[in-house]
Amino acid sequence: MPLARTFVQSLLLLSVAIPASSAARSTGDPEAPRVGGIDISTPVGKVWRLRGVGDLDGDETDDIVWQHQNGQVHYWPMLNGQRVDGIDISTPVGQGWILRGVGDVDGDETDDIVWQYKSGQVHYWPMRDGQRLDGIDIFTPVGKDWALRGVGDVDGDGTADIVWQHKTGQVHYWPMQDGKRVDGINIFTPVGPEWRLRGVGDVDGDATDDIVWQHQNGQVHYWPMLNGQRVDGINISTPVGKDWTLRGVGDVDGDGTDDIVWQHQNGQVHYWPMEFGQRSI
Repeated sequence: MPLARTFVQSLLLLSVAIPASSAARSTGDPEAPRVGGIDISTPVGKVWRLRGVGDLDGDETDDIVWQHQNGQVHYWPMLNGQRVDGIDISTPVGQGWILRGVGDVDGDETDDIVWQYKSGQVHYWPMRDGQRLDGIDIFTPVGKDWALRGVGDVDGDGTADIVWQHKTGQVHYWPMQDGKRVDGINIFTPVGPEWRLRGVGDVDGDATDDIVWQHQNGQVHYWPMLNGQRVDGINISTPVGKDWTLRGVGDVDGDGTDDIVWQHQNGQVHYWPMEFGQRSI
C-alpha cells in the first residue's frame, strides 16, 4: 500500500488558504462575509470526502477522517485546531461500504470508525494509535427507511451510541456496550424535512454529546442531551450560506469542548470553536 504522504499530495491540490475572515457566512446572504471561525490547512480536492471527526490516535484531540474516491481511508491528526500530518488507515474499502461516523462504540477510550454496507449491515473498525485492529459487525442489517446520521455518547454512559433517523423524521439511537447494541430508543418526536441531522458531539461542554442540526435556511441548532433524551433546542450563531457544508462535530482544538467542522464548496476545511453551546470565534 502507498505511504500516507502519497495521499497528502492529493489533499493539497489547491495551494492558497482562504483567510479566516472570509471563510464562512454569518447570514444566509451569500454575499455577506462572516468574521470568525478558523481555517484548517489548505483546500482539499474533490477526490476526497470528509466523513467524520474523532480521536483515532488516542491523543485526546479529535482528528479529521477522510475517504478517497478509490476507497482509501485517511486521517489528519490535529493539534490546536490545525493539521499536523496525513495518515492512511488500512487499505482501500470497496464501494459497497459507506463511512457513517466516528466514535468510541467499544468503550476502550479510542474512537472507532463506523460503517454501513449497502445491504444495511452496520460494522465498525476498532482503532488503536490511528490504525485499524479488526472489523466487527454490529447487530443485524437495517432497512432503507432508516439513515445512520452520527455517532456519539448521547446517554452519558461513557460509550458512544449510534444515532439514526427514520424517513418519518423520528430520531432514534442504539445504546452501545463493548461494540454491540444493547437497545433501541427513540429521542423526542419526529422532526420535519426542513431540518437535517448533521452530527453528534458535546458542543456545550457538559460531558454528554449533543445532536447538531441545520435548517434548510442555514441555521445551525443543537439539542442538549441528558440520559439519551432532548432537554432543549438552541440555535448556534446565525444562518450559514449554501456554499458551506457542515461535515462533523469533534474537539479539533483540544480544549475539551467539541467544535463544528465545515467544508466550503472550494474544498476549504474550517471550524467553529465552541464554548457553552455557542461559537466562540
